[in-house]
Amino acid sequence: MLTTILAGLFVLGVVIIVHEFGHFIVAKFSGVYVKVFSIGFGKRLVRWRRGETVYAVSALPFGGYVKFAGESDLADVPPPDPDHPPGPLDETPDSEIPRERYFTTQRKLIRAAILLAGPFMNYLLAVLLFVGVYLVQGVNVNPTTRVGLVTADGPAALAGIATGDSILSIDGARVEDWYDVVTLLIDEPSKRKTLVVRRGAREREIHLEPKVEKRQVSIGMFAFDPPRVGRVQKNGPAHRAGIENGAVIEAINDTLVTTYGDLVRIINANANRPLYFRWELDGLAHADTIVPEPKQVLKPGTTSELTTVGIIGIHPYTERRREGFFTSIGNGFAAANATTAQIVGYLGLLITGRMGVSTLGGPITITQMAGDVANWGFDYLLSFLAFFNINLCVFNLIPLLPFDGGHLAILAVEGVTRRPLNRRVRDWLTQGGFVLIILLMAFVLVLDLSRCAGSTPSGF
Repeated sequence: MLTTILAGLFVLGVVIIVHEFGHFIVAKFSGVYVKVFSIGFGKRLVRWRRGETVYAVSALPFGGYVKFAGESDLADVPPPDPDHPPGPLDETPDSEIPRERYFTTQRKLIRAAILLAGPFMNYLLAVLLFVGVYLVQGVNVNPTTRVGLVTADGPAALAGIATGDSILSIDGARVEDWYDVVTLLIDEPSKRKTLVVRRGAREREIHLEPKVEKRQVSIGMFAFDPPRVGRVQKNGPAHRAGIENGAVIEAINDTLVTTYGDLVRIINANANRPLYFRWELDGLAHADTIVPEPKQVLKPGTTSELTTVGIIGIHPYTERRREGFFTSIGNGFAAANATTAQIVGYLGLLITGRMGVSTLGGPITITQMAGDVANWGFDYLLSFLAFFNINLCVFNLIPLLPFDGGHLAILAVEGVTRRPLNRRVRDWLTQGGFVLIILLMAFVLVLDLSRCAGSTPSGF
């Protein structure tokens, strides 16, 4: 529980601070007067002043804000109250600030830069986190070139590759693991590749041409995955039973396990049912009863229907392969861009109704997920932090007030019409947006409270 709370506060705190810092630093460089920098909303629990800005930590930690001078209409600037002069920790009234330093008096490009700076900082931090994980941890690779599954009528099947074949080289380049196999095959996907394949004691040359459809590349084969365990989730069912990295699951109840896929199918189908596991580790035999914990996931082939599967908190076995500095940077940008595309796609499905609203999560779900991934390791927590930064970046660019995207949309409309948006229309849009967000927050909070299971990063 403590790990979950600390991990949740860490993730939420970092994304909020980074987002608001983006607005803050660009505003400062632009000469805009920043009155308040707050982490959280509502009553200010802690506050201090440095220079012209009041910094605060507020009661509701589900967000934050930066308040600029002149954000309200210039005609609404209240006169100073002689009976209640501002104290040293109160924000400076707009009436005491030069109007040329108001946010609303800046050129549209400057205001747009200030608005974009928050989401951009979230994206930039995500890239840096991904790059850092790749630099320190490297990439996880399946240490085999043996083919485990060939899809019917796929490129591999048409080329003559069969289950059990071992791939030795591709276009003359020797392959050491499945990462090499996939990387070389999808490079220049329209080009026919020459593979040297070993089947039994015989080696032969095979020509394979990947299939490209809607920018997706298919090779029609998958690596052989033995029932060997990789990372184990701390405090999960497998961890409590003593299963460790490198353990090979031999049988569950009376069923022999020959592939990792067999292992997953049995565990997923038996949530809350005791299973008797036999496994081998470092030459020693082990056995214990493990009860898979329930987890809700999307039902295969659907975008809104949830189903419950069993998990015990394990990943398939992989090995780490270190990459060079520039390769890690490329991998970091690729991971951030792929995550962005994934979230944009999810948002599109959500808006069009093809993705169920039951997949949404609020602060409780986020905190629970952060705690779960923290139990897989700190690198997993950093990757989740990167994902959540991009999530905040994308959702903040939705053209709806009070999101940054809503303010940007108004600036765009004003730029096209060459006149300010009618104040009543702006107020109506702002109030409507706040009502919608409050309703959405209430809805996801009800979803959070009704969920019985947490989330894990693709573990079983």
